[in-house]
Amino acid sequence: MVVSRNESIEQDNSSEYDRKSEVHSFDDSKMGVKGLLDAGVTKLPRIFLHNQYVSEKKSDPDVTSKFSIPVVDFQGLGNSAAQRADIVREIKNACENWGFFQIVNHEIPSSVKEKVLKGVRHFHEQDSEVERVLLT
Repeated sequence: MVVSRNESIEQDNSSEYDRKSEVHSFDDSKMGVKGLLDAGVTKLPRIFLHNQYVSEKKSDPDVTSKFSIPVVDFQGLGNSAAQRADIVREIKNACENWGFFQIVNHEIPSSVKEKVLKGVRHFHEQDSEVERVLLT
């Protein structure tokens, strides 16, 4: 993926792949995933593919069914330092290896979750110029 100054995004299909450079370019663009969609990208950029998925996909077209979102259970978070450390370790692992995870037993009220989702939607539905200003 190449992000140019005029904010166009092009898929780099060369055999040499520099993930670090591609991630840096994506971060510097301040466009986010919505920006990719707005730019007309129709193919998932390589930086969003999990390394294991990329290597297994070559040999198994049904590999997507072998993956599941990491789930972190917050049950007992405040019970002991050891249990808290285990939960923190699970979060760290999910962030490092997947970039996202699902939390269960978090005890966050539905009203709070709805307000957060409404705020996130509102932010991402703004014009990309407004988003870029807010992110810098």
